[in-house]
Amino acid sequence: MSPAGARSLQWLARRLALEGWKPDRAFSSPLLRAVASAEILARSARPAVAVEILDALEPDVEPAEVLQALAGLGAVSGRILVVGHQPMLGRLVGYLTGTERSLAPGALVRVICPGPPARASGQVALVLAPDEDDRG
Repeated sequence: MSPAGARSLQWLARRLALEGWKPDRAFSSPLLRAVASAEILARSARPAVAVEILDALEPDVEPAEVLQALAGLGAVSGRILVVGHQPMLGRLVGYLTGTERSLAPGALVRVICPGPPARASGQVALVLAPDEDDRG
């Protein structure tokens, strides 16, 4: 991870911590940069959560497969942090909301689903991009 990437994630982690962000579980792709990113964010939560590696979060996996893998681990409700890569994350947000979305590296998108996550069941509640930070 680049120093700028680490600063962006630390800014995001501080912002989420100030909001009282409390994920129930955190999942990361097995690729090292995603794991490092997930760990920065997961440590900022109170209480901190352990990062679970999920192979289904690799870049070329289809969104339905990601949701199936999460369901297999019992992650179908609550606040779930998912850290992965493009183009899969943009496709996952599009799958959940019914609207395709391009995501900048390091962006956070909060999708709220009223029930178990499914195609077009959710809506975007928050988008934070690294260029929106106040690092100066």
